[in-house]
Amino acid sequence: MESKVINEGCDEQPLYSVEEQPLVEEQLVEEQPLVEEQLVEEQLLCEEQPLVVVAPPQPGMQFTSSEACLTYYLRYAFEKGFGVMKNGGASKDCKERCIFTCARGGKPRGKSKKAITERNKLVVKIGCKAALYVKLNSSTNKWVITEFIDKHNHELHPEYVHKIRCFRHLKEWARKQLELNDSAGVSVVANINAVTQMGGGPEHCGFTERDCRNYLAKLRRDNFQKGDAAALMQQFREKKLKDPNFYYSYKFDTDNRLETVFWADSVSRSWYRYFGDVVTFDATYIVNRYDLPVAPFVGVNHHGFSIIFGCAMMTHESAESYKWIINCFLECMGGKAPESIITDQSLSMKKAIDATLPDTTHRHCTCHILNKLNPKIGNNEDAASDIKNVIYKSKTEDEFEMRWQSTIRQHSLEDNEWLKEMFDIRKSWIPAYLHDHFWAGMISTQRSESINSFLDNYVNSKTTLRDFGKCFDRALARLRKREYDEDYECKRGTSRLISKYNFIEQQFAEVYTREMFVKFQHEIKALIDSRFTMCECLGNRKVYNVDDGDGEFKVDFNCDDQTFECECHLFETKGLVCRHALLVYKQECVTHIPAKYILDRWSKSYKRNYLDTKAIAISVRERRESQNNLHLLMYPVFLKLMDYAALDEETQEFVVDGLNGLLLSISKSREGTIQSVEGSNVTDGNASHVESSNGNEAEVVDVNDPLKRRKKGRNPVKRKKPIIEIKREQAKRRMSKVKANGNYYFSQ
Repeated sequence: MESKVINEGCDEQPLYSVEEQPLVEEQLVEEQPLVEEQLVEEQLLCEEQPLVVVAPPQPGMQFTSSEACLTYYLRYAFEKGFGVMKNGGASKDCKERCIFTCARGGKPRGKSKKAITERNKLVVKIGCKAALYVKLNSSTNKWVITEFIDKHNHELHPEYVHKIRCFRHLKEWARKQLELNDSAGVSVVANINAVTQMGGGPEHCGFTERDCRNYLAKLRRDNFQKGDAAALMQQFREKKLKDPNFYYSYKFDTDNRLETVFWADSVSRSWYRYFGDVVTFDATYIVNRYDLPVAPFVGVNHHGFSIIFGCAMMTHESAESYKWIINCFLECMGGKAPESIITDQSLSMKKAIDATLPDTTHRHCTCHILNKLNPKIGNNEDAASDIKNVIYKSKTEDEFEMRWQSTIRQHSLEDNEWLKEMFDIRKSWIPAYLHDHFWAGMISTQRSESINSFLDNYVNSKTTLRDFGKCFDRALARLRKREYDEDYECKRGTSRLISKYNFIEQQFAEVYTREMFVKFQHEIKALIDSRFTMCECLGNRKVYNVDDGDGEFKVDFNCDDQTFECECHLFETKGLVCRHALLVYKQECVTHIPAKYILDRWSKSYKRNYLDTKAIAISVRERRESQNNLHLLMYPVFLKLMDYAALDEETQEFVVDGLNGLLLSISKSREGTIQSVEGSNVTDGNASHVESSNGNEAEVVDVNDPLKRRKKGRNPVKRKKPIIEIKREQAKRRMSKVKANGNYYFSQ
């Protein structure tokens, strides 16, 4: 299949006055300037019960519009404690007559035999006859009450009027707060609880939990009307405008469906510039609506924390897809390839890495391979234990091969094809063959798996592409905040020393970050269990045998330049001086270790350009100018006003009148601006051009959403279920029937 690639607070309205006149004359109710029915409802769904008593409706009362009549009747119903519904009556368009009925009027819906639910829904419609009939007088162009029925066949509950649907209203401030909390990744329950408490509690806020959930669901549905993939591309274009160094590239198939996408922002690219020597790449994470594998490029910063260099999503886990992603990654990072890369045992990924990263040391995840060991050798626990011991405790290549062959013969596994295959590729996963390369302490894709677990706090299997982009940004912000906080902790003080022989420890405490110094202190603590077994002098060199309790290791020490080589290869693989070398330095009375053994990579003074003060100043200005964060500036002011208003009634009236006057003056001054904005042309978010990676704009067609990807393995619906699972499902069905019949407490 051919593919195409693209780089790149509502004020309470006053009551309508009703003037009493002689019976021969009609009564007139003046209307406030309300036009739309929705606006009427928004202004009339009161936050507090009105103090002014509304006179009951009487035949002959006149209104300038049906909305004014509805406003009046809603006020009356609010005082009495019943809901109101609007009915067109004989005139469906409500142009000539209207009927405002009680919310409990009408017939209940018939119960479908197929719709057997566990929850017993209440019957609300009980045929209440209370209603208000209004008719348009064509001669006066006024709406007149022709009949009023005030007899209800149910009790009225004014104390619960705030829970009736027609009086519930999600106010503008509540909507803004819900949107803000949702964009910040706050859970739905915590979001609703926070907004409800801001409104004065569930009894006074004027809306329910269901209203909040419905609004959040509608908000997310509206966001996806443009198309999920197109919305993600639009999100990338907006990021490109704010961050010129933001990189994104995507590929779509002949049906213009999104096939593969890769992106990385400026900070991630700077991260790679300093910490891109070792990268883990894993595509086993699937958590989105389309079941697309998410493949982040993960590394380790100077604190030993996991960081993300970039992220990709794909529809096909093929060698071509991986080649395209790695090429985009190299282009994004200025052609700089990582020195080492760790992946799982994927054949297509190996082909892609061999073709695109020929000078990079490729290592398979040791843990993934050993997880298959038991099933592959017939669940032989003794053989598995011996093989793992050979893998992890062999110091040299020759020692590993000799012990491997001996263990295979001992357990009669010479004919095991899987073990033969693993032995053939031993140079890509056995530690004895890889200890000459720096791995930043990693021997598996555990860093990628930890990032996957970290992303689980922000996304789930129902997350759409557009939502994934936002959630991914929040996750990146959390990682960067963690690095920023740890940088501050390193500068705030010095680490506590634990040894009396503290010259070398003091040297590392002044240079290394707090987290890496703690790991170095583990080696110092291990000196307690370490001892010399032999020392051999060879000219200017000394060879020590050090027993640390787990085994003996040779340390070759050069007396002239005070350098060493240890069989454990901790420094070569992790960049930390091992316990064996520390014991030798102590024996040789060395107080300062050569500078080559103190890596800048773990230094707390490591200068990174993404912490530039100019960049920080720009980000602060952007935060202040962002419309979504105006509450940071205005919210403290409103809190102060609320504190003053709580002092006494006179101050409260002064604050409320001042705010109302300010709101009125701003709304009048903005009327002309709003009209001009409504008449202007706004670029649709579904635009058909994207910013290419070379800075030029390329006109392309719209990108369609990808098809939902079928997961690997047997279809879970058609799989053969175990007996215990079948029994459990049958028990659940029986319990559901018992609950539906109302016999839960009497069933045996």
